[in-house]
Amino acid sequence: MVLIYENEPLDHEHAGGHWYHVCLGRINPESLSVPPVDRPYECPRCGIELETEDFWHAQMKGSV
Repeated sequence: MVLIYENEPLDHEHAGGHWYHVCLGRINPESLSVPPVDRPYECPRCGIELETEDFWHAQMKGSV
């Protein structure tokens, strides 16, 4: 698992969620946004590249 999607409570109009990268076994506390299709997110610490599709899969499954 390298990407976690966490839902927000549905008690307000614009409820959504947040994506977090699991880097070297630890959850990075900074929320990520979905990267543009042509520019994947690259972690400066572990070097993994996360593409737009990875974010959507994490949202569907809860984590990837």
